[in-house]
Amino acid sequence: MILTKDAFGIKSLIFRKAFKATFKRQSQEIIKNLLREGFVGKEVGIYIHFPFCRGLCPACPYVRYLWDDLLVKSYLRSLKLEISTYRDLLQDLELKITEVHVGGGTPSCLDPKQYKEIIEALGESFSLEGASIGIEANPEDLSEERIYALMEAGVNELSLGVQSFFREKIRLLGRRHSVEDSIDAIENLEGAGFRSVNIDMMYMLPGQTVEDWVEDLRIALEFEPAQITTYPLLIVPYRPMYKMMMEGRVQKQPSMGEFKKMYYEAINTLEEAGYTQVRYYSFSKIPWEYSTVEKEMTGPLLAFGPGAMGFPGKCEYINTCSVREYVKSLSRGRLPVAGIREVDKEERGIRWISERLSALELKFEGFKNEFGEEFWDFVKRTGFSKSLFIQRLLGHIKIYSDRIELTKKGLFSRNLGGWAFVLSVPCRIVEEYLRTPWPREVTVP
Repeated sequence: MILTKDAFGIKSLIFRKAFKATFKRQSQEIIKNLLREGFVGKEVGIYIHFPFCRGLCPACPYVRYLWDDLLVKSYLRSLKLEISTYRDLLQDLELKITEVHVGGGTPSCLDPKQYKEIIEALGESFSLEGASIGIEANPEDLSEERIYALMEAGVNELSLGVQSFFREKIRLLGRRHSVEDSIDAIENLEGAGFRSVNIDMMYMLPGQTVEDWVEDLRIALEFEPAQITTYPLLIVPYRPMYKMMMEGRVQKQPSMGEFKKMYYEAINTLEEAGYTQVRYYSFSKIPWEYSTVEKEMTGPLLAFGPGAMGFPGKCEYINTCSVREYVKSLSRGRLPVAGIREVDKEERGIRWISERLSALELKFEGFKNEFGEEFWDFVKRTGFSKSLFIQRLLGHIKIYSDRIELTKKGLFSRNLGGWAFVLSVPCRIVEEYLRTPWPREVTVP
């Protein structure tokens, strides 16, 4: 099989039928009004997209370009301009930043001195007191000296893209790092006393067996990282891996049955090693989680950089995916928002429910605190109660007087639904906005 957006059976069909979002290009006046009026709370997350890589992996679905010194310098100047533009727009809202995450691309390519400047720019524009600051990193970038420099700049969380400890799998994914680079990076982080580390591990790789996957996880466990995130290789039509698989130049992925076995074997292996499952795809050894999905789904989230997607709560937007147009727009004093849409309370409520179930438990009191409405009144009014009834009937959830919990049987269904959503919505948005810098209108899925 090939894990495209159409590979998830009924899950793929549900998203196509039940969810539709239309982003429109709007005037600067409309964009600013929507943003100013769009926040649902004072505690805000920030996502920064760093779109540059030293090499381009053939399956990566995100907005990324080959490193270009001049363009990187222009990007950094523009990023600071974007931050200050939002400061001027939102300064009277008294927002407090609780977390900052930098994704990509390859954020660890950037000089740690530049991170210090970015964090200073954020601190001059918003309240950063007590905020966690995390970046995604490639193993080959993490010398001991560089780790100390990142820590000095203010970075205190890190997600390491190991993917696999087997050479043939790393080569197949087109990664630039070696297995030795991964080992060195983990040891360097430990030596520097950098504790808040997540390791990304990938499964459903061409030619991979269930036994291969479990052995990969067991090697990762020897290093005892704070968190391990597991995710399948996703295939999108706008990247080379899709064509390579369709033409038979790369072996197709394991079957759906093996997908299920790999998923549950990961849960068993990690839980036996003392890890607690904190989301359907991630496991933690300590009371800590490296995650950007909560703010992406529930808000409020500000997003900076080309291709970054923000969600203040009452609206959702995406920046132009073109670095050149991003730079040009900010040099002319314009926000680089390529598309924006309003989000009503009903959609935000369903997003909140989905995000909480992705984290395995939903508490009714938390919903009422967030939305000022009783949980069951909301789900009955929106019709979402039907979905919950079916999930309960199938044994995927348990409903108690004060909460809903995901069952072990329901974990794989949630896993399928989560990745079907990623391919059908965020990846489709990226696909459409990569076609042209300023589309007039984009509807997904």
